[in-house]
Amino acid sequence: MMNIKDLTFLLPAYNEEISIGDLIKEIQELYPNSNIIVVDNNSTDKTASISIKLGAEVIFEKKQGKAYAIRKGFEHLDSLYLIMLDADNTYNPHDVLKLLEPLKKDEADLVLGTRLNGNLEKGAISKTNKIGNKILSIIASLLYQPVSDVCTGFWVFDRKVIDYLLEVGIEARGFEVEAEMFAKCSKNNFKIVEMPISYRKRRDKPKLNSFVDGLTIFKTLFIQKFKGD
Repeated sequence: MMNIKDLTFLLPAYNEEISIGDLIKEIQELYPNSNIIVVDNNSTDKTASISIKLGAEVIFEKKQGKAYAIRKGFEHLDSLYLIMLDADNTYNPHDVLKLLEPLKKDEADLVLGTRLNGNLEKGAISKTNKIGNKILSIIASLLYQPVSDVCTGFWVFDRKVIDYLLEVGIEARGFEVEAEMFAKCSKNNFKIVEMPISYRKRRDKPKLNSFVDGLTIFKTLFIQKFKGD
């Protein structure tokens, strides 16, 4: 039986005061004694203070960009499994145990929560973003291995995958980080499994720019494919 202390939740965060408190409380209720790391990426609101007040470990990353925040969190990992969730409370922590099962059974090294094959709350993903994500996922599938939601923010890692990514390095700066990690893990033949998850509508305006970030993700998939190891 897995010790709950073997779990670390990583929440990269930038101005998420509206949602992060509810997410932390939900994680604590479902998985008491697990570790929660919030990486505050230059927030100008109460993201950090709310997280500290609720007992999460808060670390700060001054380089702006989701990828920098994720890398900083990876460097602080001290447990067997890492669950990475966006801090906007769109992903449901109830799904974590389901996604951990393939890792515990040694059937996967990395599990991705797929929104597009799961339970989408009405309005959670715009039609434009859904189409764009499907196109990017088709490209990722053709270049690497089958995947239905390459842009998901719900990742469950075995420790060895984190160690590998820190060793080879993460070059991304922003939202293309998921595409880079998927590409590098695929090229290294890690066992990657997808499982359907629930996805909730975020309470404030999305930070992702559909066109600009989508184009960067597209380029990242191709660059990583043909880049030498």
